[in-house]
Amino acid sequence: MGVLLTLAELYRRSMPGISEQYSRHWRRNLEEILGDSARLHFPGAVHTAEEVGRAVRSCEQANCDLLLVLPMAYASSGAAIGALGETRLPILLISTSRDATLGAALSHDDLRANQAMHGVQDLANLLRRRRRSFELLAGHHRGDRFIRRLKQICRSAAGARVLRAGRIGRLGAPFAGMLDFSYSPSALSQRLGLDVVELQPELLREKAAGIRPGAVQRFIDWARSSFRVDPDLQQEELRAAATWSLALEQIVDEHGLDGIAMNFEAVLAGGAATLPFLGADRLMGRGIGYAGEGDVLTAALTAALQRICGQATFTETFCPDYGRGEILLSHMGECNPELADPKRPLLLKAKSFSIGKCIRPAVAVFQLKPGMVTLASLSEAPAGVDGGGEISGGQSGAGGFQLVVFEGRVVRTAEQPGLTSPYSRLRIPGDLAEFLEQYSRAGGSHHLALGYGDLSEECAILARLVGIRFEHIG
Repeated sequence: MGVLLTLAELYRRSMPGISEQYSRHWRRNLEEILGDSARLHFPGAVHTAEEVGRAVRSCEQANCDLLLVLPMAYASSGAAIGALGETRLPILLISTSRDATLGAALSHDDLRANQAMHGVQDLANLLRRRRRSFELLAGHHRGDRFIRRLKQICRSAAGARVLRAGRIGRLGAPFAGMLDFSYSPSALSQRLGLDVVELQPELLREKAAGIRPGAVQRFIDWARSSFRVDPDLQQEELRAAATWSLALEQIVDEHGLDGIAMNFEAVLAGGAATLPFLGADRLMGRGIGYAGEGDVLTAALTAALQRICGQATFTETFCPDYGRGEILLSHMGECNPELADPKRPLLLKAKSFSIGKCIRPAVAVFQLKPGMVTLASLSEAPAGVDGGGEISGGQSGAGGFQLVVFEGRVVRTAEQPGLTSPYSRLRIPGDLAEFLEQYSRAGGSHHLALGYGDLSEECAILARLVGIRFEHIG
């Protein structure tokens, strides 16, 4: 986090030493509050447009995820708006004060040390007029709400970094005709900033050919110690799963990817002997985003949720159960095993694959642990829909993005031995049919990222930090 401590140049000129005094106070307090949540980069107190510009460039060069702007007393918008309007760093504007309360013995020094509020209002007004998205936090810096929200914003900024500057690999072209996660490349570069790394499917075959027998055996040992292996899964099938999964992991590591999206059709057409579902599982378990069918948006969103809540997974709303008011979550074979229910079996099965010719993939079959979860969909928004008038740079029209979010509860259900993919039951509050109507009207896609807990506010902050539309269902 880059920290801009701002103050009017008039105060620095007329009261020597006041800027240094205020800077020491705010630096000490921010370090105490955020020591376990962020690494802080302090370019020094700033007073003029030239100083603000240098400080912002310093934060950009330091590769900061977030730019915290804290007026220490009154600071004019004129000195800051130029550099803040041009930077692509997400902005957090802080409105706080030195003292929690103002007593009867108030002096002019006390007034000065607690008057930052109107400088915040000045700057917020200009940022909004420039259509520059920003996050805002007000309150006394030692208050519980302030500290909780500030740390929440830090987590969201870590997630937003993936959407702004992440590297997401796409192994094979997107699945033909599946357009809800399609997007305009120009919109992606203008609105989000993701770097989509196009990977030829043949690359997986090339990497698989170089996987050493010792690495394959270590993978098999890991699989046998991590899962209850179905006797029907043959040794050669497990060996193929290990080889091609290790190849997928190697591609991610060599390209420095934050996430990867894989199209099974393209991979098989490129010569893959089997599908590396276990590799996708392991990648998600170590914080790499993933999505099927070449969906880079959901792969990026899964990676963003990993930064926010620690562990997340790719999933799909597969089947409705209107009788129980539940949704069956599943996909072809990919799910984060770190989120498995520890009280239920963690199986490894061979999956018969009727929609492509390959060695039967080895698939981890399990249920997610019970608990409240947040599910999020990232897709291109309709033409003319923006982030509520808060889009960075004033971009508008076609090519905006939207984040649609809802909560539910993963519930335990009976084992379903006929399934050869990970599966879970999601219970939605209220009527399922009404929810499904609302979700589709909002434009939610059928691919989602899932994380545990109520992350709706973190997702809303993330959307504001990157300047996209946010819609909460429920």
